[in-house]
Amino acid sequence: MVGTGGKYLSLPFGAFYDTTDQIAGSTTTAYPITLNSISFENGVTIENSSQITFANEGVYNIQFSLQLANTDNATQDIDVWFRKNGVDIANSNSRFGLAPRKSALDPYHVIASLNFVDSFMPNDYLQLYWCTSNVLAYIEHYAAGTTPTRPAIPSVILTATFVSSVPE
Repeated sequence: MVGTGGKYLSLPFGAFYDTTDQIAGSTTTAYPITLNSISFENGVTIENSSQITFANEGVYNIQFSLQLANTDNATQDIDVWFRKNGVDIANSNSRFGLAPRKSALDPYHVIASLNFVDSFMPNDYLQLYWCTSNVLAYIEHYAAGTTPTRPAIPSVILTATFVSSVPE
């Protein structure tokens, strides 16, 4: 007898993160956000360190959080948007404003978080891109802490979850 019920479903998903700082070399260039670690994957994978690739047709909910930091003495902005198969997705950009650093040794930091729903065909890929108003505003990771002991903070966390088949 084959099991029945929700616990026997196997839907496509992926959960990824990055453990490095991502620093822009220029304010006039768009950069792909990279992912260097896999928590889980089932039909959603990472290719070329930034391409979230879908093996199965469907509608997916993409969620991300970015640990943003600003070491400048002035307010700065970071824009984040989606590209599908190498083409910017219209109206997918978000701008995150970062306050000036708190002190010389303590940057301003905040989590940027968003979800996005789109449909994908087999072998389609999605990327997050970003740019900054100043190279002193960037995507930062933090090492595990002590006193009290606490886990590291990834610079990026991204999940892709299957929502449904593509509507006809």
